[in-house]
Amino acid sequence: MSDERRIIVVPIQQSGCVLQQLRLPHPHSGKPTSYYADAENEVLLEAATVDMDGRRSWLGDGWVSANGSASLMTPIDPLFIYLGLLTTMSMSSGDEWKYVDVDSLRLETNDTMDAMSVGVLLDMSRVRSRALNALCDVRDISSDMQVAKIDPTKVLSWLRRKCDPSKLPKVLESSVADMTVDAELARQARQREMALLVSEYLSLYWTTKLFAEFGGFTQVSESEQLLVKRVQAVAFDAPESYVQGVASPNAGSKLAAKQEVRS
Repeated sequence: MSDERRIIVVPIQQSGCVLQQLRLPHPHSGKPTSYYADAENEVLLEAATVDMDGRRSWLGDGWVSANGSASLMTPIDPLFIYLGLLTTMSMSSGDEWKYVDVDSLRLETNDTMDAMSVGVLLDMSRVRSRALNALCDVRDISSDMQVAKIDPTKVLSWLRRKCDPSKLPKVLESSVADMTVDAELARQARQREMALLVSEYLSLYWTTKLFAEFGGFTQVSESEQLLVKRVQAVAFDAPESYVQGVASPNAGSKLAAKQEVRS
């Protein structure tokens, strides 16, 4: 095993917690992705690696690491994971949905997820309740059996709230401000940027539905300059330096840096 020092950045609230590594399908791509669960506090973290490719180093108290890369664990709303899983289970045909036994997911093990990981997610009772209430029509069959199906109206209402323009990250505000002096176009641009950010955690099906809710942003022309600024605002060196879904080092590795990361 390599003795190379690894840098892991986690939210300060999880810095002293036991994290369980989960393998679940990414809600956008469906590919197997590493997540880390703070089961006690019902928090799900997404793992990503910032690869500096030899262009940065770390300098600590009495140590230097030539590898300037870092592993980031940032909070993700577990409802995005639920939406991906429930869409796959509940979709019947077209826009028709069927009731499914959510607990049957505990038996699922395939190329993109394992039953243990799904079990940890389902056992987060507050998250589960919030997900079913926000995304589904739920029926209690018996005292120990509950079925649910996707409710598109609820899903789109939840997604619209996620796209609140007032929640646009400050690092993107200047990009929108530089795009136009027209107040209405600026508002639409903020709305579109929020929808684009949210769509990174949605399947094509829900992305299409969400964009249609806003009229497809037909009044806001695509701005390559704005897109470049948006990418640069979240990348230290280049967009390709971010690799989504890469498992960060084993939780037993030395924690050399801790920093608060807000979702």
